[in-house]
Amino acid sequence: MNKKILIVEDDHTQNEVLANFLRKENYEVFSAYNISEAKAAINDTFHLVVLDLMLPDGSGLGFLKELRKSSNIPVIVLTALNDEFTQIQSFDLKADEYVDKPVSPVVMVKRISALIERVYGNDEIITIHGYQFDFNNLLVYKEDQSAVSLTAREMNIIHCLFDNKGLTVPRRRLMELVWGYEYTDEDRLLDSHIKNLRHKLDNELIITIKGVGYRLNMEN
Repeated sequence: MNKKILIVEDDHTQNEVLANFLRKENYEVFSAYNISEAKAAINDTFHLVVLDLMLPDGSGLGFLKELRKSSNIPVIVLTALNDEFTQIQSFDLKADEYVDKPVSPVVMVKRISALIERVYGNDEIITIHGYQFDFNNLLVYKEDQSAVSLTAREMNIIHCLFDNKGLTVPRRRLMELVWGYEYTDEDRLLDSHIKNLRHKLDNELIITIKGVGYRLNMEN
């Protein structure tokens, strides 16, 4: 659900400070303190790498070169080396950003968030009535983090109701939003999907306003 970040930094204090700031912003963070640990940790579930260049078992540029053979994951180089040659090498290896140390962890988090949003889009993950809805990735999770399988149409119904912030959406309007005008006479189609949603989720999540339409129970 949350974006996953690998910090490759041998200074434990700097690594942990940045990791803690990122976790406060709901990122999932893993720390590596050398190239060996970074190689062991990296996989295709990560969304971004923060990479120091001066590491105890080699140069971060070597790690970046190997990484680029198999992955286009965004990489922010964070280093005390601020010479032009090192910067050119980093960008030749397709580093996305080059940040000189020292840098405020608050500013660094902003840089990371901006890059992630540019690459992956702005995640829309909201909590409704104890369920987490990830509308971009069509995922739903219960409070115990177990997944609930919804169809794209069912997610769209929830999204349309959520956009109205707990206000009632008339049946006809909901049909238009979810199916388009060609389906506006098929009332039973909507009834069937609402029934399925109530079966899969909390029965009290979608409230029927008799003779009018539906609204979302926004209480958590």
